[in-house]
Amino acid sequence: MARKLSSLVFSTIKRMTRLQRQALKMVNAPPLKRARKKTARKASKKVSVPRPAVKPIPAKELSGQGTWQSLIHKTAPSRTELLGRLAYGMYTPPGRTVAGMPLLVMLHGCQQTAYEMASGSRMNHLADSKGFVVIYPQQTRRVQALRCWRWFQPDDGHGWAEADAIADLTSTIVLRYKLDRAKVYVAGMSAGAGMAGLTALRHPTLFAAVAMHSGAVLGDARNPSGGMRTMRHGTSHEPSGLVESLIDHAVRFPGMPALILHGQSDGVVSPRNARQLTQQFVHTNWTLRDPGTVAARYPANATQVHTLAQPTGKVAVLAKGTHREYQRWDYLRNRKPIVRLCLIKDVGHAWSGGDSKHRFNAREGPRASLLMWQFFDMHRGDE
Repeated sequence: MARKLSSLVFSTIKRMTRLQRQALKMVNAPPLKRARKKTARKASKKVSVPRPAVKPIPAKELSGQGTWQSLIHKTAPSRTELLGRLAYGMYTPPGRTVAGMPLLVMLHGCQQTAYEMASGSRMNHLADSKGFVVIYPQQTRRVQALRCWRWFQPDDGHGWAEADAIADLTSTIVLRYKLDRAKVYVAGMSAGAGMAGLTALRHPTLFAAVAMHSGAVLGDARNPSGGMRTMRHGTSHEPSGLVESLIDHAVRFPGMPALILHGQSDGVVSPRNARQLTQQFVHTNWTLRDPGTVAARYPANATQVHTLAQPTGKVAVLAKGTHREYQRWDYLRNRKPIVRLCLIKDVGHAWSGGDSKHRFNAREGPRASLLMWQFFDMHRGDE
């Protein structure tokens, strides 16, 4: 069933990509001569173009006790798509001034909306108690018919354009509301996890840490069909080499603390991806940031981290024997986890510990939102 679902998703992506290209050609084509002006005028009144805004949310359905706003951020148009506008939901906790608060950027998966991401993850409730602002960028159907962020096309006209738009929105929100610049984080689920990873690697001085739930290894896929293969099998290439291709080597990479969560029963994105993502972020946080640290940690040679088949070191099993059981691997610097991998026992392709009334959310497993915030709260961008 999971394989059929993922096949359907990416076959639809490929089909809609062709249709979008045809639509762009029609937009750029010279206007047709109107032989019957009255008929054309009447027909135009019957046609309405939907605006790419977030659907208004009734107050009684609001997730959390604070304020939800449905907004539009103007972005620079990408090279190949009619982007230019990025819809997003913004949540602020109640009863306090937001100035100085941390900011969390949450990216939904395919076939989800910003509001569904907020409701399913219950992140707004956590924002109420912990005191941070959340924004939920929403992919538009004009760009991708299933609302998938295009992590599988990391180029200037697709994935990078989306990452830049998300980063621009993030910077704008931080400045406008005077939020804490050292505590800006990005997280995502599935396709949103892939985009969270790309955005963090492309803008490492903007984000203090990244969390990826049920995401694919980065840099392996270059098109929708490649994304399908990566989801099912992970990569057959060296993960560290793939992630290096996504990083700007013109400047020293400052590192990027990363939390990777994945359900062990995930039939859409193979759990092998989680292990390979872990390799990639161990590489970026030690080999690229501080080669000497890797050499000290792995005395045989500094490249040993490149070929790890799975995380090494002592594994912790938490909530053992319950429906929230998971395994955790930590990669530490100064006793602080810089890279953390959590493999969740009874969860498939769904947000762990979420609201199961919403798609791609599971009641089982630890609360992914809480695990993310606990990890984020240990990291600052000015460290």
